Amino acid sequence: MNAAALAEPAAEITRYFAAERAESAVFLAAAVAAAAVSAVLVALRSPYRAMAWPLLAVGLIQLVVGGTIFLRTPAQMARLLAQLRSSPSACQADETVRMRRVQRSFVLYKRIEIFLLALGLALASIESYGRAFYAVGLGLILEAGLMLALDLRAERRGRRYLEILKTSW
Repeated sequence: MNAAALAEPAAEITRYFAAERAESAVFLAAAVAAAAVSAVLVALRSPYRAMAWPLLAVGLIQLVVGGTIFLRTPAQMARLLAQLRSSPSACQADETVRMRRVQRSFVLYKRIEIFLLALGLALASIESYGRAFYAVGLGLILEAGLMLALDLRAERRGRRYLEILKTSW
């Protein structure tokens, strides 16, 4: 393939990974916000301080996932672009396999997030459980809802990228 023919696939790779990195920054911001809210709830001895547990637990996941993606994306994109220039068909094949695996992983993520969201709704809606369970439920609703929304967006972006990988090179 000549340089002109590689321009479109290179632009798609760049667009996909720029969006992944931007969303990983949202994960990092959510982790920082979760830690800050948790610290305030505990420091002020808020009656809703039990919300800190799910905020911190899911915030830790957001920190690890967001940080990993944020840090690895530039090198991953550079490797793919180099592979695209040297062997476009191998790049397409390798990236298609990787993206199919990524897309399959969203099934598990969504199931976990929907379960946590449902658990949060149950805890927050049954008054007899008390304020601590209510607060934990609210924390789960906030974090699971955010994670589900971000993962649905990432899954959609990945599906579009995978379709481009399968058809346009």
